[in-house]
Amino acid sequence: MVERVSVLKFGGSLIDFTGTNIPLIIKRILDYRGSGRNGSVAVFSAPKGVTDRLLAVGEARAHGKSYDIDEIFRSYQDLAFKYVDSRFIPEFQRELDGYKGEVEETLLKVDRRFDGSEKARVLTSGGELPTASLMKYILKSRSVESACPPKYEWPIVTDDNFDSATPDFELSRRRVPKLFKLIDEGFIISVGGFLGVTYDGLETLLGRGGSDQTAVFLACLFRERYEVETILMKETPVQSADPATVKGEGLRRVPVMTYNEASKATVSGMTIIQNAAVRLAMQHRLPVTVAPLKDPELKTLIQSDDPSGRIVKCVTGLRGCAIVTMRSEGSRSLEDCLRLWEGYDNFIDLGTEVMDTGEVIRDFLIYDAEFVKKHEEQLKSFDRMMHVEYGVGLVTLIGDRMKDSPGVASIAIGAIPNINIKRGIFAPHTSQIILVVKDEDVPEAVRRIHSQIDKINEGKT
Repeated sequence: MVERVSVLKFGGSLIDFTGTNIPLIIKRILDYRGSGRNGSVAVFSAPKGVTDRLLAVGEARAHGKSYDIDEIFRSYQDLAFKYVDSRFIPEFQRELDGYKGEVEETLLKVDRRFDGSEKARVLTSGGELPTASLMKYILKSRSVESACPPKYEWPIVTDDNFDSATPDFELSRRRVPKLFKLIDEGFIISVGGFLGVTYDGLETLLGRGGSDQTAVFLACLFRERYEVETILMKETPVQSADPATVKGEGLRRVPVMTYNEASKATVSGMTIIQNAAVRLAMQHRLPVTVAPLKDPELKTLIQSDDPSGRIVKCVTGLRGCAIVTMRSEGSRSLEDCLRLWEGYDNFIDLGTEVMDTGEVIRDFLIYDAEFVKKHEEQLKSFDRMMHVEYGVGLVTLIGDRMKDSPGVASIAIGAIPNINIKRGIFAPHTSQIILVVKDEDVPEAVRRIHSQIDKINEGKT
């Protein structure tokens, strides 16, 4: 009989330096391990806010300013004194001192730019890795065998795109037998997320939110030997809109999403699963469960299809976008470069338009205005007359079944008669209808359109 193994990921929003959620995290690890199972894998993000603090430290060092990492590492110590048995404190302290030493030594090498493997080492040795080590010793303190893979045996081998690396299955596959042995012996493997290594041992990052990808990639590797369940633990369940915007006004839990819907929702403003992770899951047809830590029964299954008839799964809002308008001649080169340049693909071609002068122009909707501001001069190299409109945002309806359901766009537009729609991308065949509005109108537009979601889904839920 094929053994069943759980791969669980705990997001940074669940772990902070108060440690409030740690007992529940341990409980969930043991719940999913269950009786009679082999070991399992627990993937940890850095504690809330730590990555941003370490980024600030790195930039300060790069610009010759003062910085301090002592407070971060003291916080790990404080959690250890609270949750780790005194027998294991010296061992944990040695590991923590090792990570602190790595961060300090690496920062001394930073000169003018905080990037590459140095950036990856600082972020992970100051965030995910000490967190995984801490959780290992907390598990040991509860008489649970636990282990962390060392960096020289790191199971995720990547290319050398240091900020957003792509894992290599063949190279990584060679490193997992040692993890299989630990699993078979009943160990819980505590893994720091976000981290990859090149074939020659340089640290890389799996992109922002990359701990999701860590869990999905490990699940794909383990699937070759075990029956694997993959659970991404989050703070809140996946709902039909962002609760910070809609605030409980008719919110609906989303029990099932297709890979396509989860990907579209994620890039359009909902934090469900890192887009690279959902693409990886789709490539390997790996079902992924997203569940809130406090009530895992309120879960969402992400898989190939959805047997329900729900037309619109969610209404998302994304602020801080931009529209780039340029002459058509250089637009194809720009489009190609956007896809290759820094791996940027969060944009939509809004199409071409013939002006009164006979000139043909083309518009692109860029999801991140900060990206445009950062690279505006380079973008203008494709067309010195390029125009950028800032201050726009998106409201997106997500659902695979919209392509077979007439009237969705008209209901959505009818819900916002007093909001100016700058552009509309009516593409239900791609599982999305996008309305471009003023940035400040996004929250109200989301609330009004979401209020019609039952009407859209009437008789289909």
